[in-house]
Amino acid sequence: MIIAILMFILVSIICFISALPFLIPYHIVLISQSKKIGYKLSIEHIVIRYIFLSYLTGVLWFTGTPSIMDIVHNSFGVITPEGLNFPSDEINLIPFFGITVGIRPYLENILLFMPLGFMLPCIWTKYKVLWKTALSGITFSLVIELSQLFNSRVTDIDDLLTNTLGALIGWSIFKLLKKQLSKLQSKNSVSAQSTHKEKIPLLLRYETCFYMVIAFAGMFFVFYPFLRSLVIPLLRSLFGYVII
Repeated sequence: MIIAILMFILVSIICFISALPFLIPYHIVLISQSKKIGYKLSIEHIVIRYIFLSYLTGVLWFTGTPSIMDIVHNSFGVITPEGLNFPSDEINLIPFFGITVGIRPYLENILLFMPLGFMLPCIWTKYKVLWKTALSGITFSLVIELSQLFNSRVTDIDDLLTNTLGALIGWSIFKLLKKQLSKLQSKNSVSAQSTHKEKIPLLLRYETCFYMVIAFAGMFFVFYPFLRSLVIPLLRSLFGYVII
């Protein structure tokens, strides 16, 4: 477990680099728009959100989202003249169908998404509402599962359920530690009380969505096509195996 965590952290840092071509333009515009409402992005604001983005890219690595090369070259034969052809053995819509094989994949999914449920309300005050964190967890997981229709990974409703459960557990942990984390939250969130909501720039109001899009774009367009072949030998030399 410790080795897997260390591998996840290392891969997250490397994957973060792949998001830079999309993160830098976003950040430049974000700073410009924030200045217009008199909101200065602090170092803490930037660092915490970059950690969040790094985590997202690590999740995408672990879950195995497809590459643009998979789509262009139709690597898995999904795109046919008759339309899309998704192999039935790579789609599971029956809840807990694979639990007889073992519970480890379920536990891994829960642990993987717990940081998402914890970090969302910790960074953005609007996610202290349970349903907003749950919706983000479901949406992020659903996009991952749907994207896996275009590679060799199984699109599994169990993954969607356990990922969402992990996010809810992470949110619950935040609630338990709410008092200790209140100072961090107040320093790094845009308050609707101090700034009229309609004046908050779109890029700042929907930061979470943009970071998720940036993470996907970095992995889809940069990491898998160009960096993955370099990372796998590195991981094998350090840890002796690769997660996916």
